[in-house]
Amino acid sequence: MRSHGHARVSASHPEAMGVCDRCNFWYPHRDLQFQYQWIGRQLQNIRILVCPSCYDQPQQQLRTILLPPDPVPIMNARPESYVQDDNPVSAQGVSANFFQPTYGTRIGNLTGGGGINAAFDGNPYKPAYLSANNTISNSSYNNYVGINWTGNPNVLNLPSSLQAPVIRHSLTSFTAYAPNDRGFLGSAVTSYVVQTAAVDLPLWGVWTTISSGTTSGSAGESITANCAGETTQFHRIAFLGDQLNYVAVAQVQFNVAQIGQPSTGA
Repeated sequence: MRSHGHARVSASHPEAMGVCDRCNFWYPHRDLQFQYQWIGRQLQNIRILVCPSCYDQPQQQLRTILLPPDPVPIMNARPESYVQDDNPVSAQGVSANFFQPTYGTRIGNLTGGGGINAAFDGNPYKPAYLSANNTISNSSYNNYVGINWTGNPNVLNLPSSLQAPVIRHSLTSFTAYAPNDRGFLGSAVTSYVVQTAAVDLPLWGVWTTISSGTTSGSAGESITANCAGETTQFHRIAFLGDQLNYVAVAQVQFNVAQIGQPSTGA
């Protein structure tokens, strides 16, 4: 008996030999088998003969997955309210009724110190470095914090069927607090405006002033006033800067006239 690769030749019991289509070694032809692979929903013979070492188990990832039908929906379903869950809670003064769509996000350019959210965290008594502030105040009234009552649904990456409605409010009054260690603009007297707009743009002409006044420049000062204006999506309070001192706001409270007016569209 003589060996040829992995095959043995017997003079008394001759049998055919064959070459593996993968490794090219000789084997008894009876030891070679066809390779099968998943093609769609069934196994398909791919017409190559391979030895036992080269034979691959059919790859399940190539198999078509058959999904069962959706279950029959139940009556009176109560799904999770993902839109409200994914939107942060809005500013002070908003109704605490979580069944109402009174959610929003903060806007503004006082991003130093504690950041914009520090002006809406419910704590009016804190120093300037923990308040919403900037390094050097901007010219004109371009120093502001405010709120977008709708929130920012663009960051949620939701399908259109789950997009949050546009929420609008009108203000009845507001209160703003300076840090407990300085005024809104250091110790300087400055002016402020409370404004409303349908869109959040830095352009001054887009915003409508519904209240205005002058600060005293004292530490821990609070300013409050009644105001009335159109029902819009954005409200802010802005301070006149001097490009020398920085503007700092410890807290802002917007009191709204109604729970909210949801609508579709901008």
